[in-house]
Amino acid sequence: MTEMNRRLFSGMMLALMTPGLARAQDAATLRIAHDTPIAWLPFYVAYEKKLWQARGINPVVVPSPHGTATLIAVAAGGGDCGVSTDLSMAIGAFNKSPAKILASFNRVENMELAAVKAIKSPGDLKGKKIAIVQANPSHYYFSLLLKKHGLKPSDLSIVRLGPPEMISALNGGAIDGFVWQEPFLTQAVRLPGARFHRLAEPGLNAIHASLIAGNTAIAKQRPVLVNALRALGEACDYIKANPADAISIGARYSQMDPQIAADAITRMQIGLTNDVPTMKRLMTEEAKWAMAEGIVRPDATMPDYEDYLDATLLADARGS
Repeated sequence: MTEMNRRLFSGMMLALMTPGLARAQDAATLRIAHDTPIAWLPFYVAYEKKLWQARGINPVVVPSPHGTATLIAVAAGGGDCGVSTDLSMAIGAFNKSPAKILASFNRVENMELAAVKAIKSPGDLKGKKIAIVQANPSHYYFSLLLKKHGLKPSDLSIVRLGPPEMISALNGGAIDGFVWQEPFLTQAVRLPGARFHRLAEPGLNAIHASLIAGNTAIAKQRPVLVNALRALGEACDYIKANPADAISIGARYSQMDPQIAADAITRMQIGLTNDVPTMKRLMTEEAKWAMAEGIVRPDATMPDYEDYLDATLLADARGS
């Protein structure tokens, strides 16, 4: 468990142990796997405001390093549900991951390029060394960025790194930039010497932060998952009605500076949705990219993404 996840786990356990609205012995345990980005804000609000407990749920946090690992854990039964992205599910479906997206709760353009100031625009990337997170929204965003600006991966050196290593590599001169999200983007800009800046590309790509659940959990714990969606819906409503408090909660749970958290939250489209045709089309495009990039086996068959989307639980949650 990373130090960040250890802090997250400890903080959430303190919040969850506080007496809630439902008696612990009456609550249904729900194991929720996720990591710590600010994009998962509705979950943090649900923890802080005891919205799970109000719906008869005893949430048990299962720390995870990133969304792909969360999908693997949920598919293997290491968590009943979790938080991941449409891209992780699109790639996981090639391995027939026994899990489904129940609802998206946040649409956000969270990826940007942080780079040396000599890179004034993406057109200056030729010959440079740029770090990404492999088979991740970071990787997908960078591929779209190169395509938009008429560049090929062979025009530069692509380095696979984890987010914590990106900052030290950039600071030490081992790379010229990286693609990732907050708080690492602001951390890069704040490195000594004012040597780095951020290059945003609005409208290039948005992630769909989603609640996913394993097929076994959907079959055995459907009423609990329906109540979890109700709690998340209430968290989304709270964020819209109480933006200042939401910023404070998000900054604390994601271990971010409140000003950075506030800026990140302004770009979020918070609210529960599961538009199956749109999500199917989106994940099909991501799957084509994964096949072209060699992320999946060259003989892989395109999944039918309708099999990995289940909007019926959200419909039940909204029905009462």
